[in-house]
Amino acid sequence: MGRLLRAAKRRVRSALGGVPSLEPRMTRWDHRERTAALARSPLFDLEYYEAQSNEAFQTKKDAAEHFLRHGAAAGYSPTPLYNEEWYGFHTGLLHEAPRFCHMFFHNEPLNTTSPLFDARVYVQKPLRRGGARLISLRDALEQFVAHATPDTVLPVHDFCAGTPTWGEARAEALKTSARYWRRTELNRERFSTEWHSGPLPELPPRAAGSALVSVVMPVRDRATVISAAIESVLAQSYPDWELIVVDDGSTDSTPDVVQRYSERDPRVHLVRGPAAGVCAARNSGIAAAEGRYIAFLDSDNVWVPELLEHSVAALETGNAVAVYAAVEMKKESGENRFLAIHGSRDDLLYGGNFVDLNTLVVRSEAIAEIGGFDESLRRWVDYDLAIRLFALGPVELLPFIGVIYSESTGTGRISTVEAPGWEQVVLSKYLLDWAKIEAAVPARVPGRVSIVIPSYADWRHTLPAVRSVLAHSGNIDIEIVVVDNGSPRSPSEILAAGLLGANQVRLLPLERNTNFALGSNLGFALGTGEYTLFLNCDTEVGEDWLAPLLSALNEAGADGRPVTAVQPLVLNDDGSVQSAGLRFERGEPIPHDLLTVPSEVTEIDGVSGVAMLLRSADFAAVHGFDPIFSNGYDDADFSLRLATAGHADFRVVPNSRVRHFQLFSPGRFAADANNRRLLAARWPELFQPSGHAASRAR
Repeated sequence: MGRLLRAAKRRVRSALGGVPSLEPRMTRWDHRERTAALARSPLFDLEYYEAQSNEAFQTKKDAAEHFLRHGAAAGYSPTPLYNEEWYGFHTGLLHEAPRFCHMFFHNEPLNTTSPLFDARVYVQKPLRRGGARLISLRDALEQFVAHATPDTVLPVHDFCAGTPTWGEARAEALKTSARYWRRTELNRERFSTEWHSGPLPELPPRAAGSALVSVVMPVRDRATVISAAIESVLAQSYPDWELIVVDDGSTDSTPDVVQRYSERDPRVHLVRGPAAGVCAARNSGIAAAEGRYIAFLDSDNVWVPELLEHSVAALETGNAVAVYAAVEMKKESGENRFLAIHGSRDDLLYGGNFVDLNTLVVRSEAIAEIGGFDESLRRWVDYDLAIRLFALGPVELLPFIGVIYSESTGTGRISTVEAPGWEQVVLSKYLLDWAKIEAAVPARVPGRVSIVIPSYADWRHTLPAVRSVLAHSGNIDIEIVVVDNGSPRSPSEILAAGLLGANQVRLLPLERNTNFALGSNLGFALGTGEYTLFLNCDTEVGEDWLAPLLSALNEAGADGRPVTAVQPLVLNDDGSVQSAGLRFERGEPIPHDLLTVPSEVTEIDGVSGVAMLLRSADFAAVHGFDPIFSNGYDDADFSLRLATAGHADFRVVPNSRVRHFQLFSPGRFAADANNRRLLAARWPELFQPSGHAASRAR
């Protein structure tokens, strides 16, 4: 009988038609019923769901249909009071997907659905509840939304730092959704695996005495590869060019190879100089250039024959400051990818580079106006140049492949030998104005401590860390600046909601991950305190932790001057010592953390980035942490730069304690070897380079 009943059900389901969206056994009838129930619910906020999905809908029912078919699986929420990640974490329903539908259609018991709503708190509050006994989470949510006004205080979870109103929370949730979609646009994929060329304007007849293009090619020790690059310039369909090859101190036969080309074609010029770096070499080439336009080609790249002709035509007939073409990048595996997007200066700053220098052709007066290449940079120099060019006027993408680039893993390329942190160094130039920041330091609030907490995708520790600071800082005037360092959507939403309504807390949401150093510097720039304390997000401060630090910082050192910077005793989760300060041993590959608990405030060589307190004026004077260090050793370098500037008195304060859980984000130690080499190169009198040293916790 049971077998016959199941067979009958299958026939009915087949006749009605299954809906392969939420549950594999759900019929179209079930789906229509659920759509109607969701559309009727006061919980479904049409305006908010449109902000979440970045879509517009004619009716609430259309929006509910979209949510059930697409939005739920994508992690969108129909209400500011629900977050999929939060609900899964607090209920253990980590493998139910989508969890909202599980909550809405299955009479789940009272629980929390976001930092902003805890049904167990709600049922205890003297709010209008209609007299009915609330037994399900959905009932509680719907009743709250139905009866709340914009001034109703939310029944928040105890992770929350503040107690916002329903009106404040909804407005902030709409802003957070808008920020997400802006960030998504700024960070859109730069590369594609397919290429579709666009229409190019018809080339005008070439007039006699056409504009000269000066092609600048820096080179060092590339005798075996440079010929292909030079041949691609000789093969250009546009004949009015000069090639200026700047030899940057080669020790092989590169100059001889270039000289032979110069003897063969007088348009090829060799400029020789000492090894001064790629930016200095390019600037030497620019200084020798006589063209109306300037183009750049590296010695291991190859142009297509039409690059100059199409680029000059676009510049001659338009008002662009510069033009650039697409790049075809050939991998050793045989797969190709293409770099070709239109973009703005904001796209560059907040999403990353998309202009390859090898396809860039620019007006010579524009290069003169921006001052050429920044010779202090060792990498990401094209990125820096592009940012400055975009500030002058239009920079246009031409829809054709201009250069063929081999993504080999061989040695000698800047991208394989220089530190990845140079990208953050470039960003710092445009996101931080240190002169302005230094000038504003005297106006900071006397006695106030600005506590900067950078966080990436870690609300689970950041929110409790903020609460511990608020609970254990006594009557000291503090402000907390939480830097959301480009976290993914869900953690960003949770963090924004969890910090809302706390008067002493400010959130700085960044469009991209800027790493610890730059993120901390940006948080510092937002602060207003005479003092600044940097604190890792995965920490918990002890009772009365801040007053001893301030007291020690304001003591007179051995020379009568105040102490430079102090740190608490940093403990592991089990209570053992993680750091009682940094010690720099001459000849060691890296600094190490002291593990002995001193009986009193004790002098140390440097302070740990897990938790350090200093005067804001001193931090600004040395321009903060150096972003060349990618999530490691920035604290050691910072301490040494402070000492070199004449502020060399660092202390550990043992009766101030901070527990550090050491929960590292993905890729935390990816640049560790580079960081060690940088530290050894900058401070050779202290550290010896080594690829085998153990990584430090910070």
